[in-house]
Amino acid sequence: MSNEIVKFSNQFNNVALKKFDAVHLDVLMAIASRVREKGTATVEFSFEELRGLMRLRKDLTNRQLADKIVQTNARLLALNYMFEDSGKIIQFALFTKFVTDPQEATLAVGVNEEFAFLLNDLTSQFTRFELAEFADLKSKYAKEFYRRAKQYRSSGSWKISRDEFCRLLSVPKSTAEQVRDLNKRVLKPIIEECGPLLGLKIERQYVKRRLSGFVFTFARETPPVIDARPVEARKAEDAGHWTSVAGYGEVFTTTELFDVTAARDHFDGTVEAGECRFCAFDARNREHHAQNARKLF
Repeated sequence: MSNEIVKFSNQFNNVALKKFDAVHLDVLMAIASRVREKGTATVEFSFEELRGLMRLRKDLTNRQLADKIVQTNARLLALNYMFEDSGKIIQFALFTKFVTDPQEATLAVGVNEEFAFLLNDLTSQFTRFELAEFADLKSKYAKEFYRRAKQYRSSGSWKISRDEFCRLLSVPKSTAEQVRDLNKRVLKPIIEECGPLLGLKIERQYVKRRLSGFVFTFARETPPVIDARPVEARKAEDAGHWTSVAGYGEVFTTTELFDVTAARDHFDGTVEAGECRFCAFDARNREHHAQNARKLF
């Protein structure tokens, strides 16, 4: 089975997946890898396919795997998904269809139409990683750290407070409050598993001798050029046109896609080509990406 890519909006990384164990996380990411760029269409899996995607090391029967799948969705439904949009706080369920059939050994999943954007048509502000790497991690804390480190793959650095780190990784309060337990139960497996994989280093920060946060550094990645085919499919409605950005140059874009701030970032190179909406839309824009960054003053 070819390696699958997991890709979702960075907003999903703000959700703390409470009561998820390592298998629940593998189920969720395996599903995410297959429903991405599928819109709201129902996606079906056989249990055999799901086992392959998850790289299961445990010998689970169909009934046991079905129980894990059902538990995963139950935990998703119990979560308080929230994000802000134009000042509004929106709460939602990501999946509207989740049908598990132990007898037929199948799973059918459908994405909530209103929030399909979290998994579809992503050209900026997204997290991307290989499912196989994620599935090979054993600790749930290593898995949860790994996906968030991938959000910062371009900068190679993630700075976070101790309290927010513990919230995002769903660290129990009793563990979060004791530095010794936090080091042993959370940071140790992260270092052991993600250290060699990411070139991870941890700088602990203190305020009045109390551990207050962390700066995680890891190998920077050069993002691949985004597959523009989903965007190309939309060109039937608007084939695109050259739009002038005063003081910068021209980008080939559509009325819907154009944003002046994003265009300036494109010319300045403050967003990398692999994550640039204009470079993804049309190859001609790549010739002028970061052209201002190369100017001499």
